[in-house]
Amino acid sequence: MSTEILELYPNPGRQHALQGLYLDQMPPDDGARDPFIYSNYISSLDGRIALPAAGRQTGQVPPEIGNDRDWRLFQELAAQADLLITSGRYFRQTEVQEEQAELPVGSAPEFADLREWRIQRGMSPQPDIAIFSASLDIPIPAIRRQADRNVYIITGANADDSRLTRLVSGSHARAIHCGSGDHVDASLLRPRLAELGCRNVYAIAGPAVLHTLIAGDALDRLYLTTAHCVLGGTAFNTFVRGPQLKPARRMPLRAMYLDPLAPEGTGQTMAVYGC
Repeated sequence: MSTEILELYPNPGRQHALQGLYLDQMPPDDGARDPFIYSNYISSLDGRIALPAAGRQTGQVPPEIGNDRDWRLFQELAAQADLLITSGRYFRQTEVQEEQAELPVGSAPEFADLREWRIQRGMSPQPDIAIFSASLDIPIPAIRRQADRNVYIITGANADDSRLTRLVSGSHARAIHCGSGDHVDASLLRPRLAELGCRNVYAIAGPAVLHTLIAGDALDRLYLTTAHCVLGGTAFNTFVRGPQLKPARRMPLRAMYLDPLAPEGTGQTMAVYGC
């Protein structure tokens, strides 16, 4: 890994190694704070995080912006998590082999240091998993494949009881109601996660889940990598999707870095927003 990461803010001009850049960034555990919830995306300059892909039912991160250096930082954020928030869509994708990657922390040799980092701190080998779902359209075999982790299905109180019972009885997942409707009400999420003993919670789901978190004031920090290229296209995903947020949620800049080495020939900036 190159050491050519240039800090732009708050201490412009400092050089950093890529490896370890995002480790130890979570607030200290004072024994009293609420779970700290954070998320991470990579985007083009024109806001594309996913585009349609031939032969796939769902979009994917465009190869023009996806890169191993950003993926390393994604894994570092996962290494610090007690719990990953994902969606039923990811589990459906696994059934048709369309998931973009295994749920982190990755098993590849280049992430062995992150797996060891967790062990040294007395953490479980892998973060637990929370699946946000209103439809409860989640393949049971996909849940069973996560047998080494606790899995929680988080849904609204009006979700289909028969579907929820089938999922729980057919797997090791545990059901958690959060909200009075069909969908998760993220304004009630923190105490539910605190009951599970979570301190650091990493949301790795798509733009609808991120909107749910932001609308419920349940997102503390956003890590956003911007690849310095323009993709265009009329069918795309950006990192948040849902009704207009009123009032707009303000997320002040906490830090920004420049990586000149990837994507090749253009570079990328890594910004950290929120608290």
